[in-house]
Amino acid sequence: MSYNLAFWADGDDLDPQQTYAALGDGDHVDGVRPIDAAQLEAALTAQLVGWRRDAHILQPPGADPDGAPAFDVSIGAQLAEFVGYGTTGDHFNAIIDVMGSLGFRLYDPQTGERFG
Repeated sequence: MSYNLAFWADGDDLDPQQTYAALGDGDHVDGVRPIDAAQLEAALTAQLVGWRRDAHILQPPGADPDGAPAFDVSIGAQLAEFVGYGTTGDHFNAIIDVMGSLGFRLYDPQTGERFG
Protein backbone atom coordinates (compact mmCIF):
# COMPACT_ATOMS: atom_id res chain seq x y z
CA MET A 1 0.00 0.00 0.00
CA SER A 2 1.26 3.47 -0.84
CA TYR A 3 0.72 6.90 0.66
CA ASN A 4 1.31 10.13 -1.20
CA LEU A 5 2.73 13.38 0.20
CA ALA A 6 2.53 16.42 -2.10
CA PHE A 7 4.22 19.78 -1.59
CA TRP A 8 4.12 23.23 -3.12
CA ALA A 9 5.01 26.69 -1.87
CA ASP A 10 2.75 29.74 -1.73
CA GLY A 11 -0.67 29.73 -3.36
CA ASP A 12 -2.24 29.77 0.09
CA ASP A 13 -5.41 31.47 -1.16
CA LEU A 14 -6.01 28.83 -3.85
CA ASP A 15 -8.26 25.79 -3.53
CA PRO A 16 -5.83 22.98 -2.60
CA GLN A 17 -7.65 20.19 -4.46
CA GLN A 18 -7.86 22.18 -7.68
CA THR A 19 -4.26 23.34 -7.29
CA TYR A 20 -3.04 19.77 -6.77
CA ALA A 21 -5.00 18.55 -9.79
CA ALA A 22 -3.62 21.31 -12.01
CA LEU A 23 -0.04 20.86 -10.82
CA GLY A 24 -0.36 17.10 -11.19
CA ASP A 25 -1.42 17.62 -14.81
CA GLY A 26 1.73 19.67 -15.36
CA ASP A 27 -0.13 22.98 -15.62
CA HIS A 28 1.49 26.21 -14.44
CA VAL A 29 -0.45 27.70 -11.51
CA ASP A 30 -0.12 31.43 -10.90
CA GLY A 31 0.73 32.19 -7.28
CA VAL A 32 2.63 28.94 -6.71
CA ARG A 33 6.40 29.35 -6.43
CA PRO A 34 8.64 27.43 -8.84
CA ILE A 35 10.76 24.67 -7.33
CA ASP A 36 14.52 25.02 -7.38
CA ALA A 37 15.27 21.33 -7.94
CA ALA A 38 18.98 21.68 -7.15
CA GLN A 39 18.20 23.37 -3.82
CA LEU A 40 15.64 20.69 -2.97
CA GLU A 41 18.02 17.85 -3.86
CA ALA A 42 20.76 19.47 -1.74
CA ALA A 43 18.39 19.79 1.22
CA LEU A 44 17.33 16.14 0.95
CA THR A 45 20.97 15.06 0.93
CA ALA A 46 22.02 17.37 3.79
CA GLN A 47 19.05 16.79 6.09
CA LEU A 48 18.33 13.11 5.53
CA VAL A 49 21.65 11.80 6.79
CA GLY A 50 22.11 8.11 6.07
CA TRP A 51 19.27 7.94 3.57
CA ARG A 52 20.01 6.34 0.20
CA ARG A 53 18.99 7.82 -3.16
CA ASP A 54 18.95 5.81 -6.37
CA ALA A 55 17.44 7.78 -9.27
CA HIS A 56 13.89 8.57 -8.14
CA ILE A 57 13.87 6.18 -5.15
CA LEU A 58 14.70 7.53 -1.69
CA GLN A 59 15.15 5.12 1.24
CA PRO A 60 15.78 5.61 4.96
CA PRO A 61 18.67 3.90 6.74
CA GLY A 62 18.23 0.14 7.09
CA ALA A 63 15.85 -0.20 4.16
CA ASP A 64 16.00 -3.18 1.83
CA PRO A 65 17.68 -1.78 -1.32
CA ASP A 66 15.28 -3.82 -3.46
CA GLY A 67 12.16 -3.15 -1.40
CA ALA A 68 10.65 -1.08 1.36
CA PRO A 69 10.55 1.27 3.04
CA ALA A 70 10.96 3.60 0.10
CA PHE A 71 9.69 6.83 -1.42
CA ASP A 72 9.21 7.31 -5.13
CA VAL A 73 10.23 10.97 -5.59
CA SER A 74 8.97 13.27 -8.31
CA ILE A 75 10.13 16.88 -8.50
CA GLY A 76 8.28 19.02 -11.02
CA ALA A 77 8.28 22.69 -11.89
CA GLN A 78 5.95 23.61 -9.01
CA LEU A 79 5.05 20.31 -7.32
CA ALA A 80 7.14 17.78 -5.41
CA GLU A 81 5.63 14.41 -4.56
CA PHE A 82 6.83 11.57 -2.36
CA VAL A 83 4.93 8.31 -2.68
CA GLY A 84 5.75 6.13 0.32
CA TYR A 85 5.79 2.33 0.27
CA GLY A 86 6.12 0.50 3.58
CA THR A 87 6.96 3.78 5.29
CA THR A 88 6.21 4.87 8.84
CA GLY A 89 5.17 8.12 10.49
CA ASP A 90 8.80 8.85 11.33
CA HIS A 91 9.74 8.54 7.65
CA PHE A 92 6.89 10.86 6.64
CA ASN A 93 7.87 13.38 9.30
CA ALA A 94 11.47 13.43 8.06
CA ILE A 95 10.27 14.34 4.56
CA ILE A 96 7.81 16.92 5.91
CA ASP A 97 10.59 18.54 7.98
CA VAL A 98 12.91 18.87 4.97
CA MET A 99 10.18 20.33 2.80
CA GLY A 100 9.01 22.67 5.56
CA SER A 101 12.55 24.01 5.96
CA LEU A 102 12.35 25.18 2.33
CA GLY A 103 8.95 26.82 2.74
CA PHE A 104 6.84 24.06 1.20
CA ARG A 105 3.50 23.09 2.72
CA LEU A 106 2.17 19.56 2.77
CA TYR A 107 -0.95 18.61 0.85
CA ASP A 108 -2.44 15.20 1.59
CA PRO A 109 -4.24 13.98 -1.56
CA GLN A 110 -5.81 11.13 0.39
CA THR A 111 -7.74 13.54 2.63
CA GLY A 112 -7.78 16.70 0.49
CA GLU A 113 -6.20 18.72 3.29
CA ARG A 114 -3.30 21.17 3.11
CA PHE A 115 -1.17 21.62 6.23
CA GLY A 116 1.28 24.10 7.68
